[in-house]
This record gives sequence, structure tokens and C-alpha cells, in this order.
Amino acid sequence: MGKDLEREELIDKDFYKLNKEAVEDLVTADKENSPEVSKEELKKYKKTSLNIPTWLKVLFLKFWFAGAACYFFLWGLGLYVPSQLDLMFITALAMGFVTDILENNILRYMEETPGENDKWMMVSVKGFVSLIGNVLYAFVLMFCVYGAYNLINRAIIGATGNVDTLPLGVEPLGFGLFYMGFDLLFLGIKMLFSKILAKARKNS
Repeated sequence: MGKDLEREELIDKDFYKLNKEAVEDLVTADKENSPEVSKEELKKYKKTSLNIPTWLKVLFLKFWFAGAACYFFLWGLGLYVPSQLDLMFITALAMGFVTDILENNILRYMEETPGENDKWMMVSVKGFVSLIGNVLYAFVLMFCVYGAYNLINRAIIGATGNVDTLPLGVEPLGFGLFYMGFDLLFLGIKMLFSKILAKARKNS
């Protein structure tokens, strides 16, 4: 009977010691003393069972937000804002806010490691500077999209000779694809220059 009691007391002491160490490890945990966990290990604890590639989710996100902006602003305000230039200005301004406040924050939320999705953002910094940068970038993209529509329509009209109708009108699906396409083009250029600069710094 006495031996069983001593054994239980010993087990209780070891259990308390073990839990005390675990609590101390949790309280003092930070980036310096925490072990690195591989992406494969992190994927085991994801809630979703669908293994959708990150790049595919990013493309859908960019396409969806651009298409939604076309639907709500280019289409929605078309009857109230007669000037096409003003309408494009409002849409570009809205896309800058949407990119900074919604799209980029969702991209950061999707990250498995901090900064992993910065490559999908033209302006990856945070704060007021980010908002200004994204608004200016949205104006550049809007100008490119408008130019693409204009060139395609001119080419079709020149080939068919029909000037009575506009061959390619602006609608959410096409606008979203054009906007996303130019966004990816500029992001690709940014990545290329970043690699060239990194290589140059390494060689120097």
C-alpha cells in the first residue's frame, strides 16, 4: 500500500514537472527559440481537404475583384456618369482601394509563411504609402486595359469595315481577364528586375 502511494506521488511530481516545462516553453516562445516547421507539416493541419494551388487561387482572386469593379462601377454608374473618362477614373480609384484593403490582405491571410505572397503584390508595403501606390498602379492598369480594348476594336473594324457597332464591348468577364493579364505582366517584369538586381548585388 505504501509503495503504491509513493509511486503515485512520484508520477504526480513527474507529471507536474513535465507540464510546468511545457507551459514555460509556450510562454517564452518567439521566432528565435521556436523550431522551424516545414510547409509539408503545416499542410497536414489545414482545415480544407482541397489541395488548390496558391497561384490558381491568386489568379481567381485578381480576376474576381477586377470583374466585380467593372460590374459595380463601369456598368453600375454608367447611367449616372455620362463621361467615359470620369467613369474610368472612378473605377481605377475604386480598384486601388479594393486592391489595398481587400485583395492584398486576403493574399497575406493565405500565406503559410510571412511574405510568401509578396510576389503577387505590386506594392507589398503596408500603411498609407501602400494605398497611394496601389491607387496609382490601378490607374496604370486601367490605362492599359482601355488601350487594349481600343486596339482590338480598331483592328476588328479595320478588318471587317463595319463601323456601325462596337465589336468588343466592356463587360465584367473580359475586363477581369484584361486587368488580371496586365497585372501579371507587370508583376512578372517586377520579379525579373528583382532577380537581376539580386544577382548583380551578389556578384558585386
